[in-house]
Amino acid sequence: MRAHPVHATGLLGVLAMVAACAAPSPTAPPSAAQATGRLENVTIPATASAFRAREAHVYLPPETGEPGKHPVLVLLAGVPGATDNWFTHGGAAEFIDEFATAHDGQAPVVVAPDDTGEDNRDLLCMDSPAAAVDTYLSQDVPAWLETQPWADQDTSRWAVGGLSYGGTCAYQLAVRHPALFPTFLDFSGESRPMLDTVENAVSTLFDGNSRAYAKQDPLAILATARLPGTAGMLAVGDDDEPYTGEQREVETACRRAGVQITSAELPGGHDWDVWRAALRRAEPFLGQRMKLDGTRP
Repeated sequence: MRAHPVHATGLLGVLAMVAACAAPSPTAPPSAAQATGRLENVTIPATASAFRAREAHVYLPPETGEPGKHPVLVLLAGVPGATDNWFTHGGAAEFIDEFATAHDGQAPVVVAPDDTGEDNRDLLCMDSPAAAVDTYLSQDVPAWLETQPWADQDTSRWAVGGLSYGGTCAYQLAVRHPALFPTFLDFSGESRPMLDTVENAVSTLFDGNSRAYAKQDPLAILATARLPGTAGMLAVGDDDEPYTGEQREVETACRRAGVQITSAELPGGHDWDVWRAALRRAEPFLGQRMKLDGTRP
């Protein structure tokens, strides 16, 4: 393209006009579509449980307006697993950023605590002679959340979710502590905590004490409980036996106890493709349960 000459007398004016057009407005707030949150490493004290927990992670949503308190989404990893798996493999940060965009800047905080301990073992997400995992997740983590200025203390807006072992753990926590976690996401979890079998779990972690196990067994609790205020989303790959069958067993038990259940079988197996897709599918469910869809008074 041929350049047109600029007369010297008008050069300063032209440059000023170009600069004015190119410079962003200093008072213009960033758009929600461009905003991102931030990931932090944190230590959650195991005051009540003495659980030997690894470092946890927190993802704070993008702030597009005045800073405020957020509902809490606890996300749990599988076993073996790491507390940052939902961010390195599961797209949790991108999910929250997109959630905030879709909900006028409102989104939950994601807290990813340890659910397997420093030895990265399958501890059944229960209190046993081996470790007090339930106490850590249901007492120590909430106690720490009470000290955080960004956490809404209204637990009716809290949720817990996870994949595989973490999905089983999320479902257990919701059944055992419905006032604390009235909403849960169970992706590819088992129907009850096992080490291949219940008998092996009782023998290995409970020193053969089947009664101690049964008190925490979610299927045993659901057989007599009524939990009409609890809601869960179940998701599993359509090529993921035995988990597809076990998820149906969880759904049946939950519905009999009055739990509101949303379920889906997604294309795939026991893998992150399924779990990433399931998390994104959970957006409207979480928005409604956390009162981020206009339902909050």
